[in-house]
Amino acid sequence: LAMTGLAGFLFPYQSKGSLIEHDGRIIGSELIGQNFTSDSYFHGRPSATTDTDPNDPTKTVPAPYNASNSGGSNLGPTSKSLLDRIKGDADQLAATNPSDKIPVDLVTTSASGLDPDITPAAALFQVPRVAKARGISEAQLRQLVAENTSGRVLGILGEPRVNVLKLNLMLDKAFPMRENLSAESGRRGSSENKENLSAVEAAPAPAAVPPTSEETEALPPTTPLSQEALPEGKPYAPPIATAAPVPPQSAPSVRSEPKTEGAATGASAAVFPTEISAAHAGEKPDIALLKTCADQYRANAATNSNGGLKRNAYIKECKKRLKG
Repeated sequence: LAMTGLAGFLFPYQSKGSLIEHDGRIIGSELIGQNFTSDSYFHGRPSATTDTDPNDPTKTVPAPYNASNSGGSNLGPTSKSLLDRIKGDADQLAATNPSDKIPVDLVTTSASGLDPDITPAAALFQVPRVAKARGISEAQLRQLVAENTSGRVLGILGEPRVNVLKLNLMLDKAFPMRENLSAESGRRGSSENKENLSAVEAAPAPAAVPPTSEETEALPPTTPLSQEALPEGKPYAPPIATAAPVPPQSAPSVRSEPKTEGAATGASAAVFPTEISAAHAGEKPDIALLKTCADQYRANAATNSNGGLKRNAYIKECKKRLKG
């Protein structure tokens, strides 16, 4: 009791969990990451945490940033599934920013699976994607990243870092969208809005699974991994200019296929998009197909609407349907 009372008196913020409030509501902790997947927000590093399969209590399913089950994947450096997963993630990242090297923390998980921070290089790598989604300049976003970069403790301990939740909150404040972190929280549960995850309640999504050889060939070559630090330069002092809000990106419309008998039962029970997502309409056809199908697969996971199909089988069937 004495230690609890003393901690509450000397360190009230830390002793209560380093909680972050927004519009009078607690939306998370700066010590625990959250799962962002929308192109209009910065993403954290991958998470290998899991949760109990609602359909089979003896099994587990991927549940990124599950704070009640902190841990890593326990996969070693020679694991084929680990290497395949990293290659698949790297290929998708290279498609969004083919001109820069991929920071290693964007394709590797932390030991806890709850890491709330990324390197400045990882944040800067995502600038082109976020700038395109928000309709703002990359220079404005680089300035925002620099202003939200924390240095080494006491100047010598640790490495420069960026808290993803804090950065996304500042992003909504400086460049607001019609539907931001707070507004999206009330719409969680709709299959058409799974890609616009909120900081209040981030719906879990399955961990990345490597694409098929057909999909890999359709993507640009993987950019080599690196762990670059934030370039040295002058601090960004000027205030952020607020850009005009842009309409939110909608998830692809879907239809539910009737069940049929035979080998196609799983595909018939799954939910597939009927058109290319507006978020990827400006990309190359093969990449737009892949991303649209991957988006819908992740959205379906929350409602068990993938018909029991594995990711590769789902995406293959999805691409075939979209191509007609």
